[in-house]
Amino acid sequence: MTTPPRRGLRTGSLRLRLLVSVMSVVLVLLVGIVVATTVLLQRQLEASAGDSLAGRTATAQQLLDNGADPTEIVSATQGENVAAQLVTTDGRIVGDLALRATTPPPALRPPTTPGDGPPPGPPPGPEETRPTRVSTTTLTDGSVLTVAVDTSSIDAVQRQLLVVLIPLVLVASAVAALLMAVVVGASLRPLRSMTALARSITRGNRGDRLAPTRSDTELGETATAFDEMLDELEGAEARERATADRTRQFVDDAAHDLRTPVAGISAAAETLLRGGVDTERDVRERLLASMIRESRRASRLIDDLLMSARTDDDVELDRHDHDLLALARADADRARLLAPDSTVVVTGESVVAPVDAARLARILANLTDNALRHGPPDGVVTVDVRDAGTTATIRVSDEGPGIGAQDRERIFDRMVRLDSARTSEGSGLGLTIARTYARAHGGDVVYDGTAFVLSVPR
Repeated sequence: MTTPPRRGLRTGSLRLRLLVSVMSVVLVLLVGIVVATTVLLQRQLEASAGDSLAGRTATAQQLLDNGADPTEIVSATQGENVAAQLVTTDGRIVGDLALRATTPPPALRPPTTPGDGPPPGPPPGPEETRPTRVSTTTLTDGSVLTVAVDTSSIDAVQRQLLVVLIPLVLVASAVAALLMAVVVGASLRPLRSMTALARSITRGNRGDRLAPTRSDTELGETATAFDEMLDELEGAEARERATADRTRQFVDDAAHDLRTPVAGISAAAETLLRGGVDTERDVRERLLASMIRESRRASRLIDDLLMSARTDDDVELDRHDHDLLALARADADRARLLAPDSTVVVTGESVVAPVDAARLARILANLTDNALRHGPPDGVVTVDVRDAGTTATIRVSDEGPGIGAQDRERIFDRMVRLDSARTSEGSGLGLTIARTYARAHGGDVVYDGTAFVLSVPR
């Protein structure tokens, strides 16, 4: 099953997106304000018209109570954009509901039937189709008063209000857009600073940093993460340079160390070749022995180089419970076999720990061989195994002069050999390999001033 390709980062204009988003909100708010203002004004005007109708009806009732005749009541009730009509109890109609800009003096309609006045029935409607609001009220004497108010002025006021508000909204939107462009530009300045810093670093200014004043804000978090990334990249670059320097030094030292045994083998072979069959037996045997010794030295150096290269990767261990005292004794037997004149003494107690037997044997071999090289020819190498509670320790000591305080950590670096070594057969990698394998077990190898101490967890 193939993994779908990851979509790239959307890199549309952040400035434009912010402006569009903010201006959309601003426009919605402004439009909402205009609509709300228009609706509230309409309701206020309609309420005012209703109050006007109620007031005129109350005036008519008061006039009726004071004994005014129908003509006076209608005349006092109607006005500009207000029409009034009164139907008396005897069916007579006074006034009409035709709205006029200026109300003329009221006039009675001629009766359609002589002596009886207008026929009874509902009053006629307004003569015009202008928008009106009508109120019909029965007065205390039983007459019916109808008052009509022209509401077209409400629509006119609304239209005038929109004529004013719409340009204001457009102007306010334009001003808000300009202000937001300035504000967004200032807000995006830190991002431009990040871009400038990235380009500066690309040009070689690796030490520059954003150094945000606050790290608890969005931009502060981004700037802090950016600086941390730069620190990590710079650290990785420094580690890479250090690794390259160590590798180059390692290769130079390895080539130098391999040159000596190869030169010895070459010199012995050339001597044998020049002497031919006439070479004396003891000379020939000495030269052959030298060739064997130098070839073994080269072989050991190559083995150490290969093993050191493997320790650069993660060390995989095959752990099982083993008796460390038995492993120490097996290594002592190995040392005595390779160096019959050496004296290796194993002391201590039986301690069982989960270890990789092959890797631990390599650690012991490197520590013992190092002690044999740095001790006197007739000296004794002591390997002591102890139970230290949660750890087991193996202490390897010799009778040599010891190691100075300034070299106690340096000796664990690659290709380091001290001048106090009695022989120069070491590769300078043994202690490095020993510490690497010990730390892979969760322990360590240290020099405490008198001996090398290996510790592994139990």
